[in-house]
Amino acid sequence: MSDVWPSIDPVLITSLQQLFKTPLQLQAAFDSEEDCYTLLTGHFPDLIDEDVRNASAEMIRWQSVSAPAFKRLRMQSVADGLFVLPSPQGIIDVRDSFSSITQSSTVVVLELASKKRQRKYKDEAPDVRAKKLDAERKKYTVFLANVIKTAKLPVVQIVESLDDPFSGWVHLFAARRANTLKNRYKSWRPFQNWLELHRGRIFPLNCKDIIDYMQFRVDEGCGKTVPESFSIALNLIEVLGRVPEDQQLSKESLWLGHVKSWSAELAADSPPRRPAEMYTVAMIVALELTVEDEFETIFARALAWVVLVMVWGALRCDDIQSVLPHRSHFSRFGLRLLLGKTKTTGPDKPQKEVIAHVHRTISLSGVDWLEIGHDIWKSDAFSYRRDYLVMEPRKDWEGVRRKFVPPSELSSLIRKLLSSLRVPTFRNSRWELAPTQLLLPDGLEMHFSGHSPRNFLTSVAALLGFSKDMRAYLGRWSIGMTSSEEYVRTARQVVYKIQKAVNRSIVEGRDDEYFEDEAIESVCKAAEASGANPNRIRRRHTIMNTLSGHNCLGQVFPTITLAEDDGQVVTETDQDVDPVLLEEDARSMLAATSKSREEKDVGGERQGHSRGVKLHCIVLVDVSGP
Repeated sequence: MSDVWPSIDPVLITSLQQLFKTPLQLQAAFDSEEDCYTLLTGHFPDLIDEDVRNASAEMIRWQSVSAPAFKRLRMQSVADGLFVLPSPQGIIDVRDSFSSITQSSTVVVLELASKKRQRKYKDEAPDVRAKKLDAERKKYTVFLANVIKTAKLPVVQIVESLDDPFSGWVHLFAARRANTLKNRYKSWRPFQNWLELHRGRIFPLNCKDIIDYMQFRVDEGCGKTVPESFSIALNLIEVLGRVPEDQQLSKESLWLGHVKSWSAELAADSPPRRPAEMYTVAMIVALELTVEDEFETIFARALAWVVLVMVWGALRCDDIQSVLPHRSHFSRFGLRLLLGKTKTTGPDKPQKEVIAHVHRTISLSGVDWLEIGHDIWKSDAFSYRRDYLVMEPRKDWEGVRRKFVPPSELSSLIRKLLSSLRVPTFRNSRWELAPTQLLLPDGLEMHFSGHSPRNFLTSVAALLGFSKDMRAYLGRWSIGMTSSEEYVRTARQVVYKIQKAVNRSIVEGRDDEYFEDEAIESVCKAAEASGANPNRIRRRHTIMNTLSGHNCLGQVFPTITLAEDDGQVVTETDQDVDPVLLEEDARSMLAATSKSREEKDVGGERQGHSRGVKLHCIVLVDVSGP
């Protein structure tokens, strides 16, 4: 049956046999009568319609009758291709035999494709993050340039007269980041579509166009930031397009008044903006124990270290992917991470680079997670030249691929890690992970976002009394308050003091206690909303107690001590650090810097407040040195 051709005109069969070597190939060439009709008319255009339809009907009948036989043939062909080596006929030597196998065996071809894909991951350029950001920036530069060109704004004639118009359009947008240009284009594109559909043009002529569009969006129920975002996008296009200032619609008082009114109305109707949910202390302890757990997958341990660095360094996902591993440093003082091009820093910004710090002895569980995790990231699999920190893991998380992970995907990886965290328990004077109990079961990891790690240290510091001026150093928000050199010196000391104060408060309490009832209650509400038992979640996350007289973990601070040969240097007294004194100390340094940036800090001692407290002056030591 498999060798039988359809019973149609012999002339047609002869022609079809020249096109299709076997009936199996002809049977696979069409699926319906319409496909068969198209096949015949394409190869035999001179046939009359009646003959074509008769032949199509016969071929469809033949295909239906022969279907079981053809199915067996296809299955046999697949089996032969996968498991049967080619015939040795015509093979002269071993080299020709090898070439024949590699070119014809399906198994070999699939394996070679897999190896090629792996090589592609390994051969990714060291500056892949910078290249992707640059490509993204050029992409939206072209989109916005097309908006200006189609609108025929005055700048078009100037740019097109240049020797290299493409470079002119790229440089027209100055040093604006890719995300900035992307947001401007995303705000402009819906308006352009609306204007073309309703008014038959692609650029507004008067305030009526933009007001009618935004009223349409407001009536539909847009977000509260839409009016302001569109106004900014319109202003960008008009300014770069060199529209005369007296003709710019984005500066019309009528339009600006409408934008403020719409923003107020939408803000009143929208729910209040909430910060990212805070991690609980149990989650921090579980992450530390995960870094130490040798039975855990290597990437889970490495990623747990990254999350802890984000927690204590107040870093976002975008910040951690800006870290330059080859320029970061681990010493007796702690971890010093250098961030390359970020939202506020870069070669085109006043602050070229910024540094994040994590103190050497920071730990809640007594696990030296900072050094253990740093050793993992210095191993051969993780240590290679790149301009980002976290790479893509293998599917089993037992290895990594040398491929850049965007911040959005990193946030998803962190959530997957959180979903596997186990409950920490204190047994035999040490912290352990429960073998089966999950800390965030039933999908509770979705309660936290990529900004949650950054929110922990700043929130606890605020509860302990550190003011906004002090906390500005944690998230590097104080960039610009001082010169670059003074910022690096001041930031390290202030960040270390806050980190140790928060660590001490959680570990042993002392006079400043941290109560995490709000964070735990938020997780319990999320569990209840998803149908889970909130009391079970509360028990698993409540690991602080008041047995020592203070709400804390009930341990001794610091939880880890370094040997003498580690060279631990103490630059402050062992007494409790008063946040008020620290704040005034930082303010005095900023005031001195603003008067004269050339003035150097002098060692020695200074008197405190009227209480007579005597503090050691901040020692300015470069952590990158020995």
